[in-house]
Amino acid sequence: MIRKSLLIFLFIFLSACNTVSQSAHTPPVEIVLKPSATATVLPLSTATAIPPTVSPEPTSDPNFFRDDFIETLDAQWGWVREDPSNWSLATIPGSLQINVGGGYVQAQTNFNLLLRPAPAGNFQTETQITFRPEDNFQFAGLIVYESDSDFIQAGRGYCRSTGCAGEGLYMDSYKKGVVVKPNFGQTYKEIDPILLRLSRQGDTYTFEASTDSKVWFTIGSHTSEINPLQIGLVTGQKLGGIVLPAVFDYFEVRSLP
Repeated sequence: MIRKSLLIFLFIFLSACNTVSQSAHTPPVEIVLKPSATATVLPLSTATAIPPTVSPEPTSDPNFFRDDFIETLDAQWGWVREDPSNWSLATIPGSLQINVGGGYVQAQTNFNLLLRPAPAGNFQTETQITFRPEDNFQFAGLIVYESDSDFIQAGRGYCRSTGCAGEGLYMDSYKKGVVVKPNFGQTYKEIDPILLRLSRQGDTYTFEASTDSKVWFTIGSHTSEINPLQIGLVTGQKLGGIVLPAVFDYFEVRSLP
């Protein structure tokens, strides 16, 4: 009887183990997860081509002139105290780069003063310049010139002396080698490049600036009896610091009424 009971118990135990073993080897059911939403394809960004600088069509203005500084300078340009190693049309193609060194026009110690004949009557000169002065008295901009003693210059500069505005826009008038105040210093540290205009109407010379060529701001005006024989671009004046490049995109002159 006892033997029979042991046989029955052993049969039940082995049956249970076999059931557990079969359950452990049952292949799992594969569950496929479906996306909850359809993926959205983002459009690729399209680059917008920047139109090249285009010189305006010739006009009936006999005094109109524009140089975009492509490969060569116009034949009527002339250098005063040229230093060929510090100016280039190739460093930035389509622009004139002049490395701003030391020296002053009135002291005849600056280099690479670029001039051409000024038109008769009233006129307006214009350029676009990239230049960030960092030290006294770095300067780059436009000039109306009679001689090294009598001229008017207007541009971007740095001045930390009394009555100066630090990094900014300045207009300097010189008579017989002496600067005529004020310099109309306006602090400016924002957009680079910037557009500059220096205009003549009679004996009045006006300096304007713009960041978009649409809205122009008057920086100041000087009355001067200079004989405006030449016009052009001027750099220089620094006393210390590193040499910095001034990049001019173009130079333009036109008549004014």
